[in-house]
Amino acid sequence: MGIARSTATMLLASSVIWSSTFARAQDEAILGTWLTEASDSKIEIAKSADSYTGKVVWLKQPERNGKPAIDAKNEDPAQRSRTIMGLPILSGVSSAGNGLWRGTIYSPQKGRSYPVELSVAKDGRLDLKVKSGMLSKHVLWTRAQ
Repeated sequence: MGIARSTATMLLASSVIWSSTFARAQDEAILGTWLTEASDSKIEIAKSADSYTGKVVWLKQPERNGKPAIDAKNEDPAQRSRTIMGLPILSGVSSAGNGLWRGTIYSPQKGRSYPVELSVAKDGRLDLKVKSGMLSKHVLWTRAQ
């Protein structure tokens, strides 16, 4: 009886450790640097306190007319002088479980923020489901080298 109990305890402990490790690896699946679908920028996703954030770390065209590219289309006129390099693009992203994350994505091209769902596709690309009203669009980012 003692051997069976200790075997059961060891199996339970192993199961808890494996589940915890798997959950942590799944939560960290979106971390890293991603090349956007248009291949014109790279976004670095990092853990920030209790959520994930993403910022622009590379631009194919970092300058416009000899000056750093700025957030010229932002709906808020006070934000239009912000440089795109280093600009927060993803905010408030948190795990929703089952390999899904939810948060907000900002589009400098549109000057607006949108709800977004992120998941890692079977091929390893980051699938962003961007919602605008009743419509949604899937955008795929590739892990940067």
